[in-house]
Amino acid sequence: MVTSSLLSSIPGIQHGFGSASSLVPAELAPVWELRPAKRQVHGTRIAAISMPKQEAGDADGFHTKTPGLPVSIITADCVPLLLARRDGSHVAAIHAGWRGLYDGIIPAALAAMGEGAPIAAAVGPTICATCYEVSEEMAEDFAQRFNQLPREAVLPTRRHLDLRAVAEHQLRAAGVEEIEHVGGCTCCARDAAGKPIYRSYRRGDRGSQMHAGLYLTTKGEK
Repeated sequence: MVTSSLLSSIPGIQHGFGSASSLVPAELAPVWELRPAKRQVHGTRIAAISMPKQEAGDADGFHTKTPGLPVSIITADCVPLLLARRDGSHVAAIHAGWRGLYDGIIPAALAAMGEGAPIAAAVGPTICATCYEVSEEMAEDFAQRFNQLPREAVLPTRRHLDLRAVAEHQLRAAGVEEIEHVGGCTCCARDAAGKPIYRSYRRGDRGSQMHAGLYLTTKGEK
């Protein structure tokens, strides 16, 4: 079970990140059948969810203010990002792969959530920079796009991209101060028996992906 102590400290929020042994977090089970129908396309569209089983279309971010409606995404190396307002009034789930990060899906999600109480962010299991080697061209593109950061923060070693660092940079640039990284690397993390903890596309998994999500409970349930 992978959860964030930061999000757990917010009243009225249930959340969780999946793993190889439990693709759907147990915390989402009570409302799982109500999740929106969607197709993730590595874009920057953020969909507002207001009804059960909503047809959300092509989107990579989902937010809601409606209690009992889960918002979730699937990943297998990309950044699963869960956002929640500190007053428990608004939540969002974001799928941020390299394309989404490059094109600004995190600023788009925060803009879609609008004004309100401060936002807390949990960055879930994501491929680490050591495991994520990219082309020379892509590495240079990221170094230029995010030149507000030291080059070694974006690219700790040659051609190895740190998606988590880029995600955190975008969050802080937008004013998010409470950020927690949980779960470790999807590609190299192993359990005590040496088995992979997560699904990883880069490692070779081509089957079902892991879900991450959260929802607002009705007042007094948590």
